[in-house]
Amino acid sequence: MTDQAQPSRQRGARSAGYSRLVALLKLVLPLIALVLLSMVFLLASPVDPQRAISTADIDVEERARDPRISGARFAGVTEDGAALRITTETARSDPRAALRFHVTGFELHLDGPAGEQVKASAGGGTVDRGAGLFAMGDGVELRATPGYALSAESIEGALDSTRITVPGRLSGRAPAGRIEAGHLRIIHDSTGSGGYMLVFGGGVRLTYNPDE
Repeated sequence: MTDQAQPSRQRGARSAGYSRLVALLKLVLPLIALVLLSMVFLLASPVDPQRAISTADIDVEERARDPRISGARFAGVTEDGAALRITTETARSDPRAALRFHVTGFELHLDGPAGEQVKASAGGGTVDRGAGLFAMGDGVELRATPGYALSAESIEGALDSTRITVPGRLSGRAPAGRIEAGHLRIIHDSTGSGGYMLVFGGGVRLTYNPDE
């Protein structure tokens, strides 16, 4: 009886020791996890929102105050059949008129039904879809077939018809030489040719060059 009772007592002691170890681990492991979690929060660097804004590639505060659209495009067909396209770098709506936009990187493309073309580029301007008008400023480069390359301070025109006006002085290359004028109108040719006409005025000066 004595030899059989001794292994039983040993197994009981090991079982009791295992139970105490499990109970101890149940108490210690959660405490260790809590300490580690506390250290993570204590050692983490605080986020400075002002620093985040100052190192961003864009001015977040300015964009929030002054929302704008990048790469805005406007397109349509005029009443005389020309395709009008306007592309911009940025467009910002006017708070006083929902359909008026102030734009930068202004580019205008007008393709007539007979193949004629007018292209203009400027630093900025406005597109007023409500009034059906556009205006380009900050220096304008204007090109028109059959060989005009002109510079002006500003131009303006309509979105729904072939009507472009240079209100001030302009100069540049014409098909037969150099040209200067006080103003210019590009209008639809109503004589039946289907194209457009460039009407110069205000003291026109043409320097003929047979090599042009």
